[in-house]
Amino acid sequence: MGEQANTIPPKGLGTVDFWKDLGKGAFLAALTNLLLALYAIVQAGHMPSNDDWAVMLKSTLAILLAYFIKNLSTNNTGQLFQKDKPVTTVPTQALKEVVEQAATTT
Repeated sequence: MGEQANTIPPKGLGTVDFWKDLGKGAFLAALTNLLLALYAIVQAGHMPSNDDWAVMLKSTLAILLAYFIKNLSTNNTGQLFQKDKPVTTVPTQALKEVVEQAATTT
């Protein structure tokens, strides 16, 4: 452990880590559309048509946009439209003592 036990959440409300969020949003969109494609294959018995792929592409863009809006509207603890919560750093030694004390009292 380091000198400080830092589990400080990142800033939240109104902030976006563009590349990280783009990657996570793209993963979410790809997974959703993969499931939609599998559903279409199972229901229709054939591969999705070009029109189906166009609809899936539009839904991918909508999912990415929704992911960015969600990240812009949540704070550092995941609450919607709330200010960031204050974060306290605890020295590693103090944390270790608390953990040891909790282990001996149970």
